[in-house]
Amino acid sequence: MATEILNNGASLKITSDGSPRFVLKNQIREVAIVRDTLIKIDIGQGALYNVFVDQADVTAPVSTSVDDLRDQIMAMLQTSVTAGLATQELQTAEINQIKTLADSVTGLKDKVSSLDNKLFFEPAIIDQSNANVVYEGFSTPGVKTSEPLWAILKVTNAKGVLSYQWSGGNKNFTNIWDNRKTLIYS
Repeated sequence: MATEILNNGASLKITSDGSPRFVLKNQIREVAIVRDTLIKIDIGQGALYNVFVDQADVTAPVSTSVDDLRDQIMAMLQTSVTAGLATQELQTAEINQIKTLADSVTGLKDKVSSLDNKLFFEPAIIDQSNANVVYEGFSTPGVKTSEPLWAILKVTNAKGVLSYQWSGGNKNFTNIWDNRKTLIYS
């Protein structure tokens, strides 16, 4: 009956005859030699739940004695002195990373919010005073027509062919609606 005991990060993987069993390291209360070559891994849930391993059957890790195997199992349970320990320096670095991330999220949220109000679903105002030219103004609700906060679309009908041009050649909200007829479109 071949047995392997492997360090699997937060657990020990104990494989006997091809059947693995994972024992969480934080559950292990004691690793003790109970007789000659037998080691008990006590997981604190009573005798029926303990894991018993015969050193003679263990192929990994290779050990010279039952004491050596017990010591190797105990070494697997030990965490690195430097790994995972919280220090003031590490906490400060993590806090700074969280603040940077929070600032980035806030910036993205602000940009998305501003876009939500300016999406090009429906124009806020339409000028159809000329049969061949229609102006559509897009902006957030409540913006005055004299403020430079408009994106203006000019739709021209030339013998049934419609052309769509934006003021300044883009959809930026930098134009004044009142100046729509004198702006340059492309």
